Amino acid sequence: MVRMKLKLEKILYASILFQIIATQGILVFLMFNFLGNWELKKLVHPVSFFLILLFFVFKAKKGFLITQVDIIFFGYFSLLFILLLYNASSLQSVYFAFRELFWLFILVFIFAQTELNQKQYNKVLNLIFYLVIINIVFIGLTYVLGSEKYMKLLTGRYQWGIDDDYKFKITTFYKFWRSPALIGNAASVGYFGLFAYFLMDTQVKFKYKKYFAIVLIICSFVRSVYLAIFIYEFLKFITKKKYLKIIVLVFKILIPVLILVSFFLSKYNIFSISSLSERIKLWTNNINVEYNLIFGGAIGKVGGAVRDAGFVSVLDSYWLLILLSSGFLGIIISSLFIFEKSKKTNKFLFILLGLSFAGFFVSLTQSIVFLVLFPMLFITIKENSSELDTNEDT
Repeated sequence: MVRMKLKLEKILYASILFQIIATQGILVFLMFNFLGNWELKKLVHPVSFFLILLFFVFKAKKGFLITQVDIIFFGYFSLLFILLLYNASSLQSVYFAFRELFWLFILVFIFAQTELNQKQYNKVLNLIFYLVIINIVFIGLTYVLGSEKYMKLLTGRYQWGIDDDYKFKITTFYKFWRSPALIGNAASVGYFGLFAYFLMDTQVKFKYKKYFAIVLIICSFVRSVYLAIFIYEFLKFITKKKYLKIIVLVFKILIPVLILVSFFLSKYNIFSISSLSERIKLWTNNINVEYNLIFGGAIGKVGGAVRDAGFVSVLDSYWLLILLSSGFLGIIISSLFIFEKSKKTNKFLFILLGLSFAGFFVSLTQSIVFLVLFPMLFITIKENSSELDTNEDT
């Protein structure tokens, strides 16, 4: 029994490491391209997911926790899956819709009743930290080489914007590169930095290392990431009683400073709302699918399930994707599911709030980074609990 338990822990630990590596799209591409078939990189993420499922299947033989909310959630989403099979045009469509709508919740369900020992968890965070450093270096390399030489160095070819085959993306934000680094696109770079910061911020041992993740966040130039980290840090700050007097004093000084800084940054379109205005127009005019506000019903007709079908395949809003696919009922049930599984600490709730607001402006689950790292927040660490810092801010 002890050996079986150790083997299961090793499967879980290896699967988590495997998943983290899967977030590094260009790095995995280089590995398989060297081996002769770059398309094998597409298998890394699903294989790591099924390894975690395998771990849970064996673990579940000894029993697992299931609540009323779980039963309601999986019951409702099972009905949606049947509808997906009816709506989807191909097995590939079924896969992408399943990944966008179900994958995340399955991993949260598993990880919420999963434990890692402190030593393993530290190794996981160290891997994330090293990947943060490496990606910072490659962002710097983008500025040294320029976009064309950088992409040719890594992929052997250059295509501005999104590469039609590889799906890597390089663009600019005013005069700054939105570099794909080793991950694949700037949005994923930003969210990798964001989750690296969130995960390391719960561990005293990583209280200084976490600040390297801020570099990735800044250099991504992704405003939904900026919004999430701002909400998180702002709520952490204002909930500390000892800082209330400082807050009043700071705001007296900070308001005129912010006005001056905002005036300067506005010249660089940092606060431009043109993209938001464009999205609102697209949300209003370019979503030509039938759906029900209460039950959704458009699952398999929007998002990744209809790749290359224009705006309806992107949506640029996670909440809109959930609404069209599962309706307001799906939003309520999935929100209750996540809240029940969450750790009831200030930091965790602030993370959920930050991501909830960011989700209005980006399709979160279309990113492998989000699918991999968000569920990791729900893992329990079973050793050296005194080292954890989840109730108080560092």
